Amino acid sequence: MKPSPHSPSSTLPWLLAALLGNLQPAFAASAAAAVESPPAQAAAQVAPITQVTLYPDSAVVERTVRVKAGQSRIEIPGLPANFSMQALQIDSDANLRLGDTTALDSSRHAPLTAEEARLDGEVKRLRARIDTIEIDRKAAELELKYLDSLASPGESQRAGQPATTLQTLRQGSIQAQRRILDAEAEKARLQPMLDSLTQDLQRIRPAVGQVRTLQIRVEAPRDGVLRLRYPLADAGWRPAYRATLSADGSGVSLERTAQLAQRTGEDWSRVRVSLITGRTRSAVTGPEPQPWNLQLRPEYRAEMARAAAYPAAAPAPVPTSLRAKEPTPEPLFEVAASHGEYSTEYTLSEPLSLPADGRPMNVSLETLRIPVQLQVQVSPRQDKTAWLVASGTLPEGVWPAGEMQLYRDGSHVGSSSWNPAWQNGLKLPFGRDEQIRVSVRPVTARNASSGLIGQRAERQLEDVFTVTSRHKSPVRLRVLEASPVVQDEQIELSSQFTPPVSHQDWDGRRGVVAWEQELKAGASQDFSVSYRIRWPKERQIIGLP
Repeated sequence: MKPSPHSPSSTLPWLLAALLGNLQPAFAASAAAAVESPPAQAAAQVAPITQVTLYPDSAVVERTVRVKAGQSRIEIPGLPANFSMQALQIDSDANLRLGDTTALDSSRHAPLTAEEARLDGEVKRLRARIDTIEIDRKAAELELKYLDSLASPGESQRAGQPATTLQTLRQGSIQAQRRILDAEAEKARLQPMLDSLTQDLQRIRPAVGQVRTLQIRVEAPRDGVLRLRYPLADAGWRPAYRATLSADGSGVSLERTAQLAQRTGEDWSRVRVSLITGRTRSAVTGPEPQPWNLQLRPEYRAEMARAAAYPAAAPAPVPTSLRAKEPTPEPLFEVAASHGEYSTEYTLSEPLSLPADGRPMNVSLETLRIPVQLQVQVSPRQDKTAWLVASGTLPEGVWPAGEMQLYRDGSHVGSSSWNPAWQNGLKLPFGRDEQIRVSVRPVTARNASSGLIGQRAERQLEDVFTVTSRHKSPVRLRVLEASPVVQDEQIELSSQFTPPVSHQDWDGRRGVVAWEQELKAGASQDFSVSYRIRWPKERQIIGLP
């Protein structure tokens, strides 16, 4: 029997054929599109930080990207948007060709550094816990309010309530009040922790409001490497030193150290770090001198007449060197200026990890053994304390100014600011010498008149300095005295020193004299100074005691 054209058995094959006929063009179009379209490029590339060059006031960060053969676009997301695109440097292997570079900046909504992410998670966790406690407290207050309404009926109803009901209400009220007290106590315990973590988060959070994605077009017939370099502020290092005096006083162990810190917005994890003593070369030219005109002020009447006849003229330009400098943002460090002719570079031997939270990190660079000569130095007129000073030859190289930590006999003596550019050679102080006693004894201090009929005033000063040693062995002694320096030809000065001084204008200081000699164990030595000063009687002299 032939099936009817309207029966289900005949309709189903027809519908299937029609459906397949309609789907075949769609499948064909999809297949053609899949064949014609190129393979999708990677959405993002991993560009780890591999090298950081750290200056006293900034840093240059280098990232490395591995490019695979056939790639045409490199996308590097998650960079801090606080560097200038004009200062961005990109270079690559010889087999890669670089095209245009595009920067896409967007507001950041996630932590940039690991420490920021950790503190942000802790703050959110504590806030959620405090919110849960607050919800439970409010629920307990509502429960207590409801129980109070049930336990406070009218006088006619209270007499008919069973004792068990009243006891149940009482127990429920006690539990609700305990929950309220526990919630308040727990909140009081957690709130200071939340406040402290919030302050820490604000302190270490980078001042970077945007993140940057770099898109770089490349032509890569073979695999290669791409390198990016860009400068960042809010990073730097400053030199520091540690000097340890040997037990016999014959040498000093001088250690160079560096204090590093950064809050650039990106953590440096296991990267090679180089330290440069000079500043970054941001300025390419120096100031040029402007005319500096000097003239006498006119008499009062002529000046008033000219001012009335002509408008006031613009003031002469002030030389650039005398202008007040504009305030600059506070740096991460109080950077000490380097006075060396050339900058010095230190490359750390091991990779370094430095988080972007501003915490300083100390790194040892090198340790030198320097022979020194130990002396006891006194300035009796200024201070009756004796001080130990180690003198030697400063090794060659650039020695920027920095903080010096001083150690003697295994103990920390103190610290001082050390700037070798202000000294001749190496001079390091190592604190007091308690075995030396110093005394000052005035011998003569009188005024007189001299010259024809007493037309000149005269002042005579004579003092004796006594230095006594309680050491059990000889010591080298240096006694310093600032003798008067005449600034006017009408002032006459005669000086006498006993014993004769060893140095005039000691250490390049005008008028400062120095005695240097060996002081035997348990011995005393006198040093006398005598000054005779004469000047016109009608004039006053400045500087006399």
